[in-house]
Amino acid sequence: MSIGVEPADIGKQMEQFGTAAYVLTVRDDATPHIAHLDIRLDGDMLRCGASRSAAANVAQRPTISLLWPPFEPGGYSMIVDAEARTVDGADGLELELRPTSGVLHRPATPATPAANPNCSSDCAPLGSPDA
Repeated sequence: MSIGVEPADIGKQMEQFGTAAYVLTVRDDATPHIAHLDIRLDGDMLRCGASRSAAANVAQRPTISLLWPPFEPGGYSMIVDAEARTVDGADGLELELRPTSGVLHRPATPATPAANPNCSSDCAPLGSPDA
């Protein structure tokens, strides 16, 4: 189950999840390209360095996803969808990411049933008191 969240909550969640995340873009052959990058909050945008591959992918397909793994065993991952573009940064080419949605997600276990009985995951909105 996925629950929509406000992008404004991402900065607060990054206080727990940290700045290291996986940036997922799509190559020309429709396969994923994954880069582990340092993400920083810049107003209502996120920014990170841009590899040549990620920059080329974003130029053709600007819709990307970011994944922060759980910061504790059995905890939630944070998944954020964003619109990306390349920009010149102080240290070279960067990705500027405008978050469009996000979710805290973890697989449901028999001990933690999903809120929706038709769903096999245990999702919570960003900023949820249960997260």
